[in-house]
Amino acid sequence: MAKPFRGAYTWKKKRYMVQYLVMIDVKKTINGIHNWYYPVVLSIYILALFLPDIMRPGVVSAVFVILTAAAVVFKELQNAGTGGDFSLTNIAGNSSTEDIIAFLWITYNLLSGIWCVSFGMPLSVYLGELFTTALPMCFYFCGRRDSSSHRFSVNFLVSVAVIGILGVVLFITGPKFYIDYLMRLELISKADVPTMRVRMHSVIGSTLMGFLPTVGMLLSVRCFIESREKRSRSISAASFILMLFLSFMSNQRSAMAAAIIIIIYLNILIFFVFNTADRRIFYGECIAIPVFAALFFFLFRDAFMKVYYRLVSLPGAIAQRSDQWVGAANNMKSIWLGNGLGANGHRAIGFTEHLIADGGLAKLYVESGIIGTSLFIFLILLILKRGFSRLKDTAPEVGIVLITLLMSVGSNMMSFALSVPVFYYYMGRISGICHGGEKT
Repeated sequence: MAKPFRGAYTWKKKRYMVQYLVMIDVKKTINGIHNWYYPVVLSIYILALFLPDIMRPGVVSAVFVILTAAAVVFKELQNAGTGGDFSLTNIAGNSSTEDIIAFLWITYNLLSGIWCVSFGMPLSVYLGELFTTALPMCFYFCGRRDSSSHRFSVNFLVSVAVIGILGVVLFITGPKFYIDYLMRLELISKADVPTMRVRMHSVIGSTLMGFLPTVGMLLSVRCFIESREKRSRSISAASFILMLFLSFMSNQRSAMAAAIIIIIYLNILIFFVFNTADRRIFYGECIAIPVFAALFFFLFRDAFMKVYYRLVSLPGAIAQRSDQWVGAANNMKSIWLGNGLGANGHRAIGFTEHLIADGGLAKLYVESGIIGTSLFIFLILLILKRGFSRLKDTAPEVGIVLITLLMSVGSNMMSFALSVPVFYYYMGRISGICHGGEKT
């Protein structure tokens, strides 16, 4: 019998090799897709400035979140099925207490659509909130399973730096197409340059333009800690200064207050808790900051007073907003289940009299009720307990969680597709670090 042509074996071997390499590449892409969320979505926001009728940042964000959630499910099943067993028992065995609570919290938000609609809200209201509030929680599991957050952090910082610098350029030049863009998104009330310059919106609005740089300040510290080269550390330090500048340019009271708190938080940790630097540097800061503030006051008095008045008005702003919080809480459909996801947010305009325009934590309680809020609080307390137990390893991540919660008192940070992912991702990182950074 004639032997097969030897080249057939070679071709078959090459074909299997190509299939294996493609499989590895696809697997790597699936596992790391969350790292590119901010670069992709913020790039679409920039393109929407020039192509408003074509680019849809919200649609792209929703698609990306779905892909990320699918990647999380794929990876969880893959990890749980190591021994060929895809049972819930195996999945639970590979999960921490925080993982289980996070899963229950996501599931609760998904189920809340049932009573949200039954209480009279259109399905569109729930679905809109689903893609900006509930599904982005899958980033918790991305952070939990990542052995390192360096890629996610760097991508986030670069993306925020790009839209921040673009925002500064647009803020200074004030082109008409940009003012039209802000009017179309209802970010300004009057189509003129002075109104546009009240706050720096960039392409995402002043609320997010204030929040993202404050997170960036803490991530700059994380990158500085992880850097070994002098050049990398210099870049991280420059990034910190840029993020601090952008947080003040947004003219958001919560962002400016958060930036100041971050500086105090870092100084306490560096000079008094960890003792990683000479305290003479701290005393030098105590002298330099008042001197810099005095120079800024004399050289840019109007800008200084603008910041001052915004900061001192913060307690009054919270008091003003508390009325709508109390009104919404007193008119809950179910105190245990809440009104359902999205029932008291911006998407519910025209369907309810009790909107919570600003106040993410109050909104969370009214929409989630006692049961959902208890799950959230339990998750937060457990994560913070883990983080504080290893604060030297998790200080930037703990700062991100605390600052997000602080800013959520007066802003709906828990409802933005650009703020929820980074919040939950670093909650997951805290859990991952405290469990040894293992890939379970």
